[in-house]
Amino acid sequence: MSSNDQAGTLRVQSLWRYPVKSMRGESCDELDFDVNGVKGDRSFGVLDLGSGTIVSAKRDGRLLEAASSLASGTLRVTLPDGQEYGRGGELDERLTQWLERPVKLVDATTFGVATFEAPEDFEHDDSELEQWEGVGGSFVDDSALHVLALSVLDQLSRERPDLQWDVRRFRPNVVIDDTTSACGSTPPGLRMRLGEVEIIILRGCKRCVMTTRSQPQQLDRQLDILRHVIREHDNTVGERAGVVRPGTVHAGDPVVLLG
Repeated sequence: MSSNDQAGTLRVQSLWRYPVKSMRGESCDELDFDVNGVKGDRSFGVLDLGSGTIVSAKRDGRLLEAASSLASGTLRVTLPDGQEYGRGGELDERLTQWLERPVKLVDATTFGVATFEAPEDFEHDDSELEQWEGVGGSFVDDSALHVLALSVLDQLSRERPDLQWDVRRFRPNVVIDDTTSACGSTPPGLRMRLGEVEIIILRGCKRCVMTTRSQPQQLDRQLDILRHVIREHDNTVGERAGVVRPGTVHAGDPVVLLG
């Protein structure tokens, strides 16, 4: 869909922020956007002091067992044992114990450009590692925002009802409710207004091993998630996007397609 006549049927279904890269994030009633994306999103990362890389759940799926939040602007990290920590030496010590190698939490705004690692073969975590660099100022992989339409998840669920097509697997920032007028995949260059914010679609979002990882609250390891997306959808689910005009977005705000 690419015209305004259907735009009134679209809404922001949910908003998500992931303060620490690859840890579980938080569903928010509202989020502030600047030119770099959602404020506070992927603002922190776990630095492997041995390799100098920022640890990703692509490499170490255990990170998804931890959760992060920015309630009232203060970072809190909850580890798998349920204990909650703020930034500082105690958290670094506990992360080091848990991940069994020297690590510490670092701030993306002062870190510079990060290097990430992932296994070349998503089906085998012990396969050869590949490396890539992110962008400065944030620990996102390659773009400010990830947008996902509910109709896309609905279609995947119809194709493979035996799999768990949970939104948490795909880690979007914005989920669009297009159930009454499906927009599905949107073309590069399309602009959208979400509340006060204007964004531009850049390209489809290529998927990785993250979508297959297990997570707490009964989300199982399912390699067929990515196998199916690769085979039937050119390994693309959702869109990468950038921010054209900053502002605030609330869950429930209308989504207007600007062309």
